[in-house]
Amino acid sequence: MNHIAKDFKSSDGRVYRSHSWEQREGGYRRAALVVGNGVWNADKEPRMVSFLLSRGFRVLSLDLGFGSSRGPRTRLFDFRKTIAEFAKEATPLGMPLYLIASSFSASALMPIAAGIPGIVALAMIGPIVEFTPLKLKRRFFLFPTVALAVGRDDQSGMPELLDGLQDEGELLRFNIRDLRAAVEDVMLVRRETLGLPAIALAGEADPWLSQEGRNNLARADVRVYSYPRVKREPGYDRHADNFYADLGSFLDEVEAGKR
Repeated sequence: MNHIAKDFKSSDGRVYRSHSWEQREGGYRRAALVVGNGVWNADKEPRMVSFLLSRGFRVLSLDLGFGSSRGPRTRLFDFRKTIAEFAKEATPLGMPLYLIASSFSASALMPIAAGIPGIVALAMIGPIVEFTPLKLKRRFFLFPTVALAVGRDDQSGMPELLDGLQDEGELLRFNIRDLRAAVEDVMLVRRETLGLPAIALAGEADPWLSQEGRNNLARADVRVYSYPRVKREPGYDRHADNFYADLGSFLDEVEAGKR
């Protein structure tokens, strides 16, 4: 496996760490852009990277997730713009690009995914589509920012699988207007505006995704895969093998359709 890490400078002047993996030089036929959940970066997910490499992908990522408390942090507009710029620069010309995004990053990118250069499909892991289940706390009364505590027990019904990935007491931080805009944008999406095949993979016990949220995704013609007794991270919970099987079937189905 070849892994290259280097700096990527966006048009707003911020510098992010970027990653690319490939099985061997030129040994890929499609690319996958993995956008993290804001708690840990994609380079901490060896199973996801290995899974994609084995299916003929070049894997790309930035150390950037919407709502991450780690710097450099961005507002919603800059987050979307940076992901689009990186996708355009990092993807070989003419190669199909599959977007795999988690949590709030998925919600932020879903409404604009079809406009990202080269994107042919979208897979979302535990997207957020409503405010109701979120236990947001305003950081300071005079500042328009909120925080959301991310407990290990929220993420997985088997939290020991998160060892080395997440400590207890992690926080996501948002400008409240950005967070509201991201969720409202998702609610406005319909199939004719989404413009590409899309799935959501989520645990049935996900505390941030209600049944109404699942219904909203289905109304936008997003195929929803659910896993019993699984929480926010189906790749780090019981039935993780089923999660990867479903993701793989979707990716292969899209490729077969393009052919």
